[in-house]
Amino acid sequence: MTAGKLDQITEDLKSMQFDDEEASKYFINYISDDTDRFNDNNNHLCHDNDVRSLPNSLLVTPVPHDLFTDQQMRDEFEQLFRIYDPHIIVLYLKFFQRVRITFTSSQNALQARLHYHRYSFHGTIINTYFAGPMAESHENPDKYLRPPEPDKLYLISPPCSPPSEWEQRIEAPPLVDLNLLAAIAQLQPNESHQLLPRDHNTQTPSIVIDTCEDSNDVEINESLRKKLIRPKFVQTRRPLHDQANEHI
Repeated sequence: MTAGKLDQITEDLKSMQFDDEEASKYFINYISDDTDRFNDNNNHLCHDNDVRSLPNSLLVTPVPHDLFTDQQMRDEFEQLFRIYDPHIIVLYLKFFQRVRITFTSSQNALQARLHYHRYSFHGTIINTYFAGPMAESHENPDKYLRPPEPDKLYLISPPCSPPSEWEQRIEAPPLVDLNLLAAIAQLQPNESHQLLPRDHNTQTPSIVIDTCEDSNDVEINESLRKKLIRPKFVQTRRPLHDQANEHI
Protein backbone atom coordinates (compact mmCIF):
# COMPACT_ATOMS: atom_id res chain seq x y z
CA MET A 1 0.00 0.00 0.00
CA THR A 2 1.52 3.30 -1.08
CA ALA A 3 1.45 6.55 0.88
CA GLY A 4 -0.88 8.19 -1.66
CA LYS A 5 -3.53 5.49 -1.29
CA LEU A 6 -3.29 5.64 2.50
CA ASP A 7 -3.82 9.42 2.49
CA GLN A 8 -6.81 9.05 0.16
CA ILE A 9 -8.45 6.50 2.48
CA THR A 10 -7.82 8.74 5.48
CA GLU A 11 -9.46 11.74 3.78
CA ASP A 12 -12.46 9.63 2.78
CA LEU A 13 -12.93 8.49 6.38
CA LYS A 14 -12.78 12.05 7.65
CA SER A 15 -15.55 13.09 5.25
CA MET A 16 -17.84 10.32 6.50
CA GLN A 17 -20.11 10.99 9.50
CA PHE A 18 -20.55 8.17 12.06
CA ASP A 19 -22.39 7.94 15.33
CA ASP A 20 -20.40 6.98 18.40
CA GLU A 21 -21.83 3.48 18.33
CA GLU A 22 -21.16 2.96 14.63
CA ALA A 23 -17.70 4.50 14.72
CA SER A 24 -16.51 1.89 17.20
CA LYS A 25 -17.08 -0.80 14.57
CA TYR A 26 -14.53 0.58 12.12
CA PHE A 27 -10.75 0.39 12.36
CA ILE A 28 -7.79 0.46 9.98
CA ASN A 29 -4.90 -1.99 9.92
CA TYR A 30 -1.83 -0.33 8.48
CA ILE A 31 0.26 -2.78 6.45
CA SER A 32 3.81 -1.74 5.74
CA ASP A 33 5.41 -2.27 2.36
CA ASP A 34 8.58 -3.66 4.03
CA THR A 35 7.23 -7.23 4.24
CA ASP A 36 9.75 -8.41 1.67
CA ARG A 37 12.58 -7.08 3.80
CA PHE A 38 11.20 -8.94 6.82
CA ASN A 39 10.97 -12.18 4.84
CA ASP A 40 14.56 -11.75 3.65
CA ASN A 41 15.79 -11.28 7.22
CA ASN A 42 13.81 -14.31 8.38
CA ASN A 43 15.20 -16.46 5.57
CA HIS A 44 18.71 -15.25 6.35
CA LEU A 45 18.23 -16.18 10.01
CA CYS A 46 16.99 -19.66 9.09
CA HIS A 47 19.93 -20.05 6.73
CA ASP A 48 22.37 -19.21 9.53
CA ASN A 49 20.75 -21.77 11.80
CA ASP A 50 20.96 -24.43 9.09
CA VAL A 51 24.65 -23.70 8.49
CA ARG A 52 25.45 -23.97 12.21
CA SER A 53 23.88 -27.42 12.29
CA LEU A 54 26.34 -28.68 9.66
CA PRO A 55 29.53 -30.52 10.70
CA ASN A 56 32.78 -28.56 10.64
CA SER A 57 34.81 -31.44 9.14
CA LEU A 58 35.15 -32.66 5.57
CA LEU A 59 36.25 -35.97 4.10
CA VAL A 60 38.12 -35.75 0.80
CA THR A 61 38.20 -38.89 -1.35
CA PRO A 62 39.64 -40.18 -3.62
CA VAL A 63 43.06 -38.57 -3.49
CA PRO A 64 46.29 -39.28 -5.41
CA HIS A 65 48.43 -42.06 -3.93
CA ASP A 66 51.49 -39.81 -3.87
CA LEU A 67 49.72 -37.41 -1.51
CA PHE A 68 50.59 -39.59 1.50
CA THR A 69 54.34 -39.60 0.74
CA ASP A 70 55.08 -36.37 -1.17
CA GLN A 71 55.43 -33.42 1.23
CA GLN A 72 55.33 -30.85 -1.58
CA MET A 73 52.02 -32.24 -2.82
CA ARG A 74 50.70 -32.15 0.74
CA ASP A 75 51.54 -28.47 1.08
CA GLU A 76 49.82 -27.73 -2.22
CA PHE A 77 46.76 -29.73 -1.15
CA GLU A 78 46.46 -28.02 2.23
CA GLN A 79 46.88 -24.58 0.68
CA LEU A 80 43.67 -25.13 -1.29
CA PHE A 81 41.65 -25.34 1.92
CA ARG A 82 43.63 -22.77 3.92
CA ILE A 83 42.16 -20.12 1.65
CA TYR A 84 38.86 -20.54 3.50
CA ASP A 85 40.32 -21.28 6.94
CA PRO A 86 44.01 -20.82 7.82
CA HIS A 87 43.63 -22.84 11.04
CA ILE A 88 42.52 -26.15 9.59
CA ILE A 89 43.59 -29.53 10.99
CA VAL A 90 44.45 -32.09 8.31
CA LEU A 91 44.48 -35.83 9.05
CA TYR A 92 45.76 -38.18 6.36
CA LEU A 93 44.10 -41.61 6.44
CA LYS A 94 46.30 -43.69 4.16
CA PHE A 95 44.56 -46.98 4.90
CA PHE A 96 41.20 -45.54 3.78
CA GLN A 97 42.69 -43.46 0.93
CA ARG A 98 41.06 -40.28 2.19
CA VAL A 99 41.83 -37.06 4.06
CA ARG A 100 39.89 -35.55 6.95
CA ILE A 101 39.97 -31.76 7.27
CA THR A 102 38.57 -30.00 10.34
CA PHE A 103 37.64 -26.32 10.10
CA THR A 104 37.03 -23.78 12.84
CA SER A 105 33.42 -23.21 11.75
CA SER A 106 30.72 -24.90 9.72
CA GLN A 107 30.51 -21.90 7.40
CA ASN A 108 34.12 -22.35 6.27
CA ALA A 109 33.59 -26.08 5.78
CA LEU A 110 30.50 -25.41 3.65
CA GLN A 111 32.32 -22.94 1.40
CA ALA A 112 35.24 -25.33 0.90
CA ARG A 113 32.92 -28.21 0.07
CA LEU A 114 30.96 -26.20 -2.49
CA HIS A 115 34.14 -25.03 -4.21
CA TYR A 116 36.24 -28.24 -4.19
CA HIS A 117 33.59 -30.89 -4.80
CA ARG A 118 34.43 -32.66 -8.08
CA TYR A 119 37.69 -30.71 -8.22
CA SER A 120 40.64 -31.93 -10.31
CA PHE A 121 43.83 -32.28 -8.27
CA HIS A 122 46.88 -33.76 -10.05
CA GLY A 123 44.68 -35.69 -12.44
CA THR A 124 42.34 -37.05 -9.74
CA ILE A 125 38.75 -35.83 -9.37
CA ILE A 126 38.31 -35.37 -5.61
CA ASN A 127 34.97 -35.41 -3.83
CA THR A 128 34.23 -33.62 -0.57
CA TYR A 129 31.71 -34.88 1.97
CA PHE A 130 30.71 -33.78 5.44
CA ALA A 131 32.31 -35.99 8.09
CA GLY A 132 29.16 -36.40 10.14
CA PRO A 133 25.37 -36.49 9.95
CA MET A 134 23.55 -33.22 9.47
CA ALA A 135 21.34 -32.39 12.46
CA GLU A 136 17.78 -31.36 11.78
CA SER A 137 17.36 -28.35 14.04
CA HIS A 138 13.77 -27.63 12.98
CA GLU A 139 12.44 -31.05 13.98
CA ASN A 140 10.38 -31.42 17.11
CA PRO A 141 12.37 -33.48 19.65
CA ASP A 142 9.13 -34.95 21.03
CA LYS A 143 8.07 -36.28 17.63
CA TYR A 144 9.80 -39.63 18.11
CA LEU A 145 10.10 -41.94 21.09
CA ARG A 146 13.29 -41.18 22.97
CA PRO A 147 15.40 -43.87 24.65
CA PRO A 148 15.20 -44.24 28.43
CA GLU A 149 17.49 -42.33 30.69
CA PRO A 150 20.91 -43.96 31.16
CA ASP A 151 20.07 -45.27 34.61
CA LYS A 152 20.57 -48.81 35.82
CA LEU A 153 17.52 -50.77 34.76
CA TYR A 154 16.87 -54.39 35.65
CA LEU A 155 14.86 -55.22 32.51
CA ILE A 156 11.41 -55.16 34.06
CA SER A 157 9.13 -56.54 31.35
CA PRO A 158 6.02 -54.42 30.81
CA PRO A 159 2.62 -56.12 30.74
CA CYS A 160 1.24 -57.33 27.43
CA SER A 161 -1.20 -54.43 27.26
CA PRO A 162 0.13 -51.78 29.62
CA PRO A 163 -2.43 -49.31 30.91
CA SER A 164 -2.10 -45.62 30.23
CA GLU A 165 -0.71 -44.90 33.71
CA TRP A 166 1.99 -47.59 33.51
CA GLU A 167 5.54 -46.26 33.76
CA GLN A 168 8.94 -47.87 33.56
CA ARG A 169 10.49 -47.84 37.01
CA ILE A 170 13.86 -48.82 38.33
CA GLU A 171 13.96 -52.04 40.29
CA ALA A 172 15.57 -51.90 43.69
CA PRO A 173 18.88 -53.73 44.04
CA PRO A 174 18.90 -57.16 45.73
CA LEU A 175 18.56 -57.18 49.50
CA VAL A 176 21.70 -57.93 51.47
CA ASP A 177 21.13 -60.57 54.17
CA LEU A 178 23.44 -59.48 56.96
CA ASN A 179 22.70 -62.59 59.03
CA LEU A 180 23.84 -64.82 56.19
CA LEU A 181 27.03 -62.83 55.74
CA ALA A 182 27.74 -63.04 59.47
CA ALA A 183 27.21 -66.81 59.48
CA ILE A 184 29.55 -67.26 56.53
CA ALA A 185 32.18 -65.12 58.22
CA GLN A 186 32.10 -67.39 61.28
CA LEU A 187 32.93 -70.49 59.27
CA GLN A 188 36.48 -71.70 59.77
CA PRO A 189 38.22 -74.52 57.91
CA ASN A 190 38.55 -77.88 59.72
CA GLU A 191 36.27 -76.78 62.54
CA SER A 192 32.77 -77.84 63.58
CA HIS A 193 29.91 -75.44 63.07
CA GLN A 194 26.60 -75.47 64.89
CA LEU A 195 23.72 -74.68 62.57
CA LEU A 196 20.88 -75.03 65.02
CA PRO A 197 21.27 -74.99 68.80
CA ARG A 198 19.46 -77.43 71.02
CA ASP A 199 16.05 -76.35 72.25
CA HIS A 200 15.15 -77.73 75.67
CA ASN A 201 11.53 -76.67 75.40
CA THR A 202 10.76 -78.62 72.25
CA GLN A 203 13.33 -81.32 72.98
CA THR A 204 14.97 -80.86 69.56
CA PRO A 205 18.62 -81.76 69.18
CA SER A 206 21.24 -79.43 67.90
CA ILE A 207 22.56 -79.69 64.36
CA VAL A 208 26.33 -79.56 64.04
CA ILE A 209 28.40 -79.88 60.89
CA ASP A 210 31.74 -81.64 61.35
CA THR A 211 34.35 -81.42 58.65
CA CYS A 212 36.02 -84.61 57.53
CA GLU A 213 39.68 -85.02 58.26
CA ASP A 214 41.93 -85.08 55.26
CA SER A 215 43.86 -88.35 54.94
CA ASN A 216 47.26 -88.69 53.40
CA ASP A 217 47.39 -87.09 49.96
CA VAL A 218 49.52 -89.94 48.64
CA GLU A 219 46.90 -92.52 49.57
CA ILE A 220 44.14 -90.46 47.95
CA ASN A 221 46.08 -90.06 44.75
CA GLU A 222 46.92 -93.76 44.66
CA SER A 223 43.31 -94.80 45.13
CA LEU A 224 42.15 -92.40 42.45
CA ARG A 225 44.83 -93.68 40.09
CA LYS A 226 43.67 -97.26 40.56
CA LYS A 227 40.08 -96.29 39.86
CA LEU A 228 40.98 -94.40 36.71
CA ILE A 229 43.25 -97.10 35.23
CA ARG A 230 41.27 -99.55 33.16
CA PRO A 231 41.87 -103.20 34.22
CA LYS A 232 43.71 -105.43 31.77
CA PHE A 233 41.85 -108.59 30.80
CA VAL A 234 44.10 -111.70 30.68
CA GLN A 235 43.34 -114.03 27.81
CA THR A 236 42.62 -117.66 28.75
CA ARG A 237 45.45 -119.98 27.84
CA ARG A 238 44.67 -122.55 25.18
CA PRO A 239 45.29 -126.26 26.08
CA LEU A 240 48.16 -128.20 24.52
CA HIS A 241 47.49 -130.35 21.45
CA ASP A 242 48.59 -133.67 23.06
CA GLN A 243 46.39 -133.14 26.12
CA ALA A 244 43.42 -132.49 23.89
CA ASN A 245 43.91 -135.85 22.05
CA GLU A 246 44.11 -137.84 25.31
CA HIS A 247 40.71 -136.61 26.44
CA ILE A 248 39.21 -137.71 23.13
